[in-house]
Amino acid sequence: MKNISLKIDGRFYYGWVMLLVGFMSMFVCYVIKVNCQSLFYTPICEELGVTRTAYIQTNTIMTVTMMLGSLFIGKLYKKYPFKIVLSACVAITSICFVLMSKATSLWQLYIFAGIQGLGWCGATNLPATILVGNWFGPKVKGTALSLAMLGSGAGALVWVKIVNNLIVTQGWRTAYMGMAAINAIMIPIALLLVVNMPADKGFETRVGDPSPDEVKAAGGVSTQKTGITGAQALKTARWWLQWFAGMITMIGAAAFSAQFVAHYTEITGDSKAAATLYASALGTMILGKFLVGVLSDILHIKRMAVIVPLFYAGVFVCMALSPTNMVYSKIMIPLYLLGGALPSTIPFLITARNFGDKEYGVLSGWMNIAGNVGQIVGPTIAALVFDITGTYVVAWFAFAVLMCVVSLLYGLSNVASRKTIEALGYKPN
Repeated sequence: MKNISLKIDGRFYYGWVMLLVGFMSMFVCYVIKVNCQSLFYTPICEELGVTRTAYIQTNTIMTVTMMLGSLFIGKLYKKYPFKIVLSACVAITSICFVLMSKATSLWQLYIFAGIQGLGWCGATNLPATILVGNWFGPKVKGTALSLAMLGSGAGALVWVKIVNNLIVTQGWRTAYMGMAAINAIMIPIALLLVVNMPADKGFETRVGDPSPDEVKAAGGVSTQKTGITGAQALKTARWWLQWFAGMITMIGAAAFSAQFVAHYTEITGDSKAAATLYASALGTMILGKFLVGVLSDILHIKRMAVIVPLFYAGVFVCMALSPTNMVYSKIMIPLYLLGGALPSTIPFLITARNFGDKEYGVLSGWMNIAGNVGQIVGPTIAALVFDITGTYVVAWFAFAVLMCVVSLLYGLSNVASRKTIEALGYKPN
């Protein structure tokens, strides 16, 4: 925390405004996309007369197009003004919500979800990670990213209840219109505030960069924008270990987001109570993401990457046991404090640590692809398990095991390919 300063060279550091923009992208867009769409499962399935497995394919189609978009969205952010790319992505997603509110059959939702996915790949966590990577140095990157990412926890406390109330009182079509309006809040924020790089505001150094003495002690090599390229990273075992860890993480996390409310509605028979419990769990991320970021700076990200998935494993065990005793739903909340921060913090912090800042935007986009694969698999598995067994219990136990696998993969990635990466001129700290 001692490395954090509000000023650089005697004037307010504009990077804090960029961190606020990243926070808002999580507060608005991420929550609307990830946390609110699961609220529509029951009402849409009932009105259109489709199974949950059939409806969940809207998520599959959306995620496939997100994967395609992730192949180039990082390059677009690098090539064109950040504010224009972000605004265009948000506009696409909001327009699709309006069109989805008019849908009368499932195939229409499939089409609009596919188009929407192209916008979501550049409107959720990627803007926050790129802005933090551009504006904050290695000493505070974990803390800065966690501050931006905790926007999703704060947003969940606000938007989940509002959207759920719209569904209950006005219907899912009106709720889609409401989400379009909420999501569009991000457009003026982007257009009015975003500046791509510190140099564009006249800053030669960033908050969290090494001091001149530290640079000199390190042999005169600055840590700004150092590292290896994306092409070089793809040739290392370290990349693929962390990539699969990110993918498996999202298998569980996406199922959690998609099926949590349905699971606890089945248990309690009360959708409002289930939505309140969901918002309570998500709300812990206000503190949890901050703690994960700070602890990553203090204890080191390589240790936190191994520890945090085990908390998420505990979350799934509690969910599986909740039908026998709802006290487990209360135990789940403190476990989610850290476990819930896993998907949106650890993959991007570990990427910066393992491969540096040289092509961070590109590598972050590729890590999003890992998450997108997980988003296809996880909710589909959970929905299939429910349709076959009438309960989610087996799925939750399976996801708990997968979180232990994630911990192992991150542990292996900490030591793999070290000599290869150092030979390319970058030494992970």
